[in-house]
Amino acid sequence: MATYVETSPVGTYTPGTTTTLKKYIDWDPQGGGASGPIFDTGFSATVNAKSRFTGAGQGIIYELAQSGELKSFKDNTATGGSLLTAAKNYGSNGNWQYATKIWADLDRIYVVDADHKLSVYAQSAPTTGNGTLTLVGTVPATNATVQALTAAQDVWAVPTRTFGNRSTLYALSGGVIKHWSYNEGTPSPGGAFGPPALGSTATVDLTGLASAVQAWSPGPGTIYTSDGAVNYSGTIAGYAGRPLALTNPEVSTGVYGAIFADTASCLNPMDQGHPYFGAPPADDDALPAEGESTPDPDPTGAQVFKGRFTRGDGQPAAGLTVVVEASDVTPDDGTEVDLPDLGTTVTASDGSWVLPLPSVLPPDVQAAADDNGGAVNAVATATGVTASGVVMQGTDHLTAAPDSAPAATRELAATVESDTDPVELLPQFEDDGAPQPTDAQYAQSWGSEQDKYTVDTLGGDPLPEWQSATSGLPANFNPYVINGVDTSTMPVQGASIEPTIAYCVPHKQVIKTSIAYTAVMEGHANWDVKATVDYDSRAATSVDAAVSVGSKNYKIEGSASVSNSFGYATGYTNRGPNFAKQWRVPFEYKKIKSTTRCQNKTYVHYEIRAGRYKVPSGGAVGNYGKDVRSADGYRNWAKAPKSHRSYVPNGAYFQLSKSRSVKFSGAVNVYGVKLGASSQYDHDHRQRITAGLSNLARHDIWGRNGAVWDKPGVIYSW
Repeated sequence: MATYVETSPVGTYTPGTTTTLKKYIDWDPQGGGASGPIFDTGFSATVNAKSRFTGAGQGIIYELAQSGELKSFKDNTATGGSLLTAAKNYGSNGNWQYATKIWADLDRIYVVDADHKLSVYAQSAPTTGNGTLTLVGTVPATNATVQALTAAQDVWAVPTRTFGNRSTLYALSGGVIKHWSYNEGTPSPGGAFGPPALGSTATVDLTGLASAVQAWSPGPGTIYTSDGAVNYSGTIAGYAGRPLALTNPEVSTGVYGAIFADTASCLNPMDQGHPYFGAPPADDDALPAEGESTPDPDPTGAQVFKGRFTRGDGQPAAGLTVVVEASDVTPDDGTEVDLPDLGTTVTASDGSWVLPLPSVLPPDVQAAADDNGGAVNAVATATGVTASGVVMQGTDHLTAAPDSAPAATRELAATVESDTDPVELLPQFEDDGAPQPTDAQYAQSWGSEQDKYTVDTLGGDPLPEWQSATSGLPANFNPYVINGVDTSTMPVQGASIEPTIAYCVPHKQVIKTSIAYTAVMEGHANWDVKATVDYDSRAATSVDAAVSVGSKNYKIEGSASVSNSFGYATGYTNRGPNFAKQWRVPFEYKKIKSTTRCQNKTYVHYEIRAGRYKVPSGGAVGNYGKDVRSADGYRNWAKAPKSHRSYVPNGAYFQLSKSRSVKFSGAVNVYGVKLGASSQYDHDHRQRITAGLSNLARHDIWGRNGAVWDKPGVIYSW
């Protein structure tokens, strides 16, 4: 059954000139979404934001403009046409101008006009929408049922066509859904229609719907509700049966806007095959994926720290001393410390540098590594000065692991180090003594705003280059403009030319710690499959680290590994069908003040980075993250390269337990900044898809980054 959404942004919104009407498909209308999704077909049309739209069934859509002009359209997308194929322009009607409500079912259109009376019109061509509209009659504004319909949050009709009852009119008001009968009396002599007759007594269908702001029915026996956009959820819940009962609390999420549906006088059981739109897709020549993928070979390259420093314009920062210090020994009591050195080196002509992990670590560093699954987190700092006297400093967060560390830890360290991005030297600013932002100020940031959504709005897109911890994304932010001069292209002198720079070593001080739940894995079960995610708290997860310029604007610079040595398993098992969610675990995060005393001045920047897996007192060991169902389904399967596709035989399973997961761009919001994360799959960290026994279609899967047996990152489902 077609379902349409006139999209709107989340939160307070002043309508503009146009908006978008999108088409969805309700795959299980009879069951209220119990066994199938409401999925986006990808078809859309640009429409007038001040018009109102309603569906009448059989693909007919009516648009009522604010001026009172009524137009009808036919949805021809199922046969290759457009979403809004013009059928007829009925012109303006003075009674419709500024009408408060309009809804329809098959051959009837109901309008509550500006005077609050209800007018009912008959459509002579309900299958094409281009017939003649004839006034059946009106019901005065004084009628109690009309008053209830006028005051309701949402109103809709379901054609019933049973004896003595032509349709059923529903209304949502104050968390309660009620309905009234609608019929047409005996026609007057020579009249074409009988007068409209509304039932005077309402029947209560559902109560306790406090969060529902709109509702609709695809046909008899089913009601859907939506919590709208104001709470960032956009959750559709389904109800079906007699009496009506909740069938699915999350049929879909992330659907924002005014919703209406095609409507029918009866609903048939759903087809248990694949959800799709259009012609049934043909099976391709994909190979079956059975059992568990082979493990990765023993990792190499994890025993070194390496990186590359550049100027702000991307040119190499050569000849700078790089100081590498162990970062996991920062005390939590706020004491300012000089971190333990792991060694120094000098950047090459291309700005690159390499430093082997010491074979013998300082005792406190070794103890921190033992608690971190053998991973050694470090911070590499390169400091220089421009000819104009601006101090430049690059800060890179890195991970290395000795041969004694578990394979997952070493593999993660090797993988992260192999794709490290260059780190730009950033101007350093003097300490202004400004107080740290409050939690209320953090809540105003772009990262905090993104975190409110229940669906993954970032997907695999990279994070913005700069984020503000206390407001929206900084527009046209250029940290290199100092006193009106762009310092990004200036040569940077190291200690060999400017000896005083050799003593410009930062000291670290933890000024705040907090625990935040971080997305580490996700499972997908689009159809007749179940999703399982296992995550051992001997975490093998790399989380972005952020470095500030000044006190508010942050940039991602490297990452820290969370690889605890103790183990508690968490995750979810056999969730589905029509299910896909991230799994989040609690990590402790530190906000660190970095102070560099250089050339008789004190410079300050801030760093945000992950520490350890830590369950808050009374908190969950893990919880569900964002809905990622939008990555599944036929449209995404059809767009995926054929080399990425496979399928799971009936009753079998496939398990991803090697290589690195995808990078979850919006894995966590902490101190107003959004950070990404990726995990290492192994026998303790895995994603599994288990196929059901349906023989109506095969259970297709595909890898995001490659074939399912060759570093796919994550497995999607259709």
